[in-house]
Amino acid sequence: MLDPRPKGAIQTVAGTGLPGTVELTTRRTVTAATWTWPSLGGLRHRRLAAPEIRRRLLHMLPGLLPFVLWFIPHPDPWGPILADVVLLLTVAIVGPALIRFSAFARPGERDGRSSVLGYALPILAALCLFRGREELGMMTLAILAFGDGSATLGGMLIGGRRLPWNYEKSWTGLACFLVVGGTMATLVFWGESRPAVTWTQAALVAGGATLIAAIAESVRSRINDNLRVGVISLVVGAVLQALVIS
Repeated sequence: MLDPRPKGAIQTVAGTGLPGTVELTTRRTVTAATWTWPSLGGLRHRRLAAPEIRRRLLHMLPGLLPFVLWFIPHPDPWGPILADVVLLLTVAIVGPALIRFSAFARPGERDGRSSVLGYALPILAALCLFRGREELGMMTLAILAFGDGSATLGGMLIGGRRLPWNYEKSWTGLACFLVVGGTMATLVFWGESRPAVTWTQAALVAGGATLIAAIAESVRSRINDNLRVGVISLVVGAVLQALVIS
């Protein structure tokens, strides 16, 4: 048992001996133990810099829009008022993001057009090209916001073993993309679909789109990640919707 008294304190131990009581004194030094938390499977915990935190917020917060729409009655296809509101929201986000890109740019990034426009254009294209099937646009938004967004967070904060085909990406990031992105995309597709679809149908469409998008995001390419993920999510989702539901 460790002595609770300060280091170097005198401990008095009473003992009995020939007539009378003899006091024996001993000096005990107490040393503090230092605990080092073991790494989990070699994973390293990191901290995000302020620009990256702002970047993650800007990337993931738009994904809340489909859930807000659950509480706002709206027709299918969307009416002009809702379409205009979404367009204005997009402009309100994209404009300042391009102007203030330096506030959340990564080292070496000078131009935010590929990242910002690569995020917005696939979603706007989905809403324009697939009238009456707005669930595809909202699903694409969810995959971009939560799938791609969580993959970056997982890779940066946790790290882990690198993918054999791309050492800039990790298995942790890929797993985060699939689990978080697939779950949120399924919820969004199910909630926005009219007529209603089953959970199984939503999971097949959104889960399949998330899987192909996650693989595409993990491959080395000169094309911006946002644009690749958005376009592939939309195309694969449209094909799977035609096969599974139509």
